[in-house]
Amino acid sequence: MANDWRLMNQEKFLKNMELKFHKYEKPSATWDHDHCEFCTKKFVESCSETDNCTDEGYSTLDNYYWTCKECYEDFKNMFNWTIEEK
Repeated sequence: MANDWRLMNQEKFLKNMELKFHKYEKPSATWDHDHCEFCTKKFVESCSETDNCTDEGYSTLDNYYWTCKECYEDFKNMFNWTIEEK
């Protein structure tokens, strides 16, 4: 997995982080989407199944970095992520 095209030094800011799973909400009226830090899938509030986007996923607790469900499953052990307890 070390040669995976999605790995681009994210360990510098995502290693050992606590994440939370939730619906995406745009942070402001002028900022309407984010991207998965690995595969660049777009996070939007409303997503059609035919588009390469999603409306939910894993984010850091400050909602700054986002990871889609697929990349979360692929990298959760490598990055030693924990999930926020509610």
